Amino acid sequence: MSGGVDSSVAAYLLKEHGFDVVGVTLKLYPEVSRCCRLEDIEDARRVAHFLRIPHYVFDFTEAFKKEVVDYFISEYMGGRTPNPCVICNQKIKFGLLLQKALAMDAACMATGHYARLVEENGGIYLGQARDTRKSQEYFLAFLPEEVLRKTLFPLGDYTKEAIKKISRQVGLPLRPKEESQEVCFVPPDDNYVSFIKRHAKVGNRAGTLVNSRGEAVGSHNGFFYYTIGQRRGIGIRADCPLYVIGIDPLKNIVIIGPKSEAYAKGIGVTLVSWRKGDGSFLLSAKIRYRQIPAPATVEVKGREAWVQFEEPQFAPAPGQIAVFYEGDKVVGGGKIKVPMD
Repeated sequence: MSGGVDSSVAAYLLKEHGFDVVGVTLKLYPEVSRCCRLEDIEDARRVAHFLRIPHYVFDFTEAFKKEVVDYFISEYMGGRTPNPCVICNQKIKFGLLLQKALAMDAACMATGHYARLVEENGGIYLGQARDTRKSQEYFLAFLPEEVLRKTLFPLGDYTKEAIKKISRQVGLPLRPKEESQEVCFVPPDDNYVSFIKRHAKVGNRAGTLVNSRGEAVGSHNGFFYYTIGQRRGIGIRADCPLYVIGIDPLKNIVIIGPKSEAYAKGIGVTLVSWRKGDGSFLLSAKIRYRQIPAPATVEVKGREAWVQFEEPQFAPAPGQIAVFYEGDKVVGGGKIKVPMD
């Protein structure tokens, strides 16, 4: 329970359906951040008191720093584009927290995520929520079936507006909160680059901007200022907008080019979760949360996948999360290793 409308209504709905509900809030990061603050804990405690359910606070700061924050920093310093929310769900919320819940004799764990569980041929799969604009299955794609079998998503069949309406009707004691799409542990008055520089203890590192032919066209203050697909902040005048199309962290080189050069027909992926075995599959895939799944042929052998899209995709970046769908259910997910022609 974060003290926000989604997790608060999820707890209310479970209680209304007869579940014996216990509220849990996680303390994850000691610095000033966008979530897990003292006021968030108090918000959650106030809602739990209103609902007349027990409330606990678990301190996972050490594990969160190791599994999520350090991962985020090391990926950026390796020239990759991480998604810390996916890793947090995998390692912390549906990892450590689920273990803690089961140790407390809980039958299952529920969250305020917008997602659904799909049962098919005796298997349990992750599916998109009814409110496709808010559906968060992309961030949950690394969860294995054994975790899904111990999980509930009470909001999966509701729209966001319906959840807000329930909150008002019930009179949940909620403070107004702005929803943020930013990384939760980067303070609101900070940015990724300064956060990474501060925690990685690195300063500016003068490097070279090159085009796709390897010709020097400018300079920069460090490859970690850039991510693949980035347009703003390149600082080079040209006849057309320029984008980051490659990063070489070892040589401190950033490759730039027109938007047409940022597209790739395929990607190589290291799978973290996969439900279909080896072979060739006609599926669809997302490489970004807000993207509509794109049709693709996926060749799988072991934990490696090679993906060929029907249409070239914009700026697939090493480190990004690729999620694979069969219809509206998730059949796997992994980390992009390399874009391919």
